[in-house]
Amino acid sequence: MEKTELYEAYFQDSSNYYLEQLNYYEKGKKFRFSYSSVIFGLFWFLYRKMYLEFFVILIIFYTETQFENHVLAGLIGTEQTKLFSLAVNIILTVTLGIIGNNLYLKKAKRMVEQAQITFADPEQQKEFLAKKGGTSILFVMTAFGLFVLAVIMQSQ
Repeated sequence: MEKTELYEAYFQDSSNYYLEQLNYYEKGKKFRFSYSSVIFGLFWFLYRKMYLEFFVILIIFYTETQFENHVLAGLIGTEQTKLFSLAVNIILTVTLGIIGNNLYLKKAKRMVEQAQITFADPEQQKEFLAKKGGTSILFVMTAFGLFVLAVIMQSQ
């Protein structure tokens, strides 16, 4: 079985786009800008079933926010901290756009290798990749619901 078929099983509906990105990646163009990861932010990572990456990035955002609120605000004042926060958020968001596809392609490569090692039968490989890949709206909706709930609770 050709590797392209395995990647198609993993990428599913977006296989044309991600096969093109994979082609660039394998030619050495490691970072291709992902507008989807910029627009949808952390939710994009959940949608693409990149749960570990989601939590790592969430921790980075949370730590940065806590640093601003508890350290920086005392050092430079609230107004300067707001400007700093805006600049940092723009930088972090653009960084998500730069690294989003790269992280997704690395995960796809790991999953294809794992499928090939774990299963000898090509159909089992494709079935495994179809489960591990694709998208998940359930986690996005759950996270969005928790986010809305947190905002409502914080405003009270």
